[in-house]
Amino acid sequence: MGSFKGHVVPGSLFLIIGVWHTWCSLVRYVSNPKSFRVRVWNPVPGFEGKLKHLELYVIVIGSLIDLCIELLYSTHLRFFVNGVLNPSHLNNFEHSGMLLMFFILGVVALLSEKTRLVVFL
Repeated sequence: MGSFKGHVVPGSLFLIIGVWHTWCSLVRYVSNPKSFRVRVWNPVPGFEGKLKHLELYVIVIGSLIDLCIELLYSTHLRFFVNGVLNPSHLNNFEHSGMLLMFFILGVVALLSEKTRLVVFL
């Protein structure tokens, strides 16, 4: 079960998002190579704009769920042993740091898109 929750589920999410990014980039490049720009996220077209931010919600919710699994469940809340970081869970701490960065990326992008709290130039 450890490999399933630790690699299959988040790996599948990374694969789906990666294929989505590749597809969107290819379509945008082929449709207009001169104005092509690299994007951090790609809006979902159609549905009258109701699913525009779906990718960002998947990143935020998926990374939060996996962050909770890696940091809270897998470590059994034993972060420290004998006053030092628990060496048997360093891999979980590493994954948690990575997932925290994805969570922050998604939240900041959503705040930037939906409010005027964060404005990117």
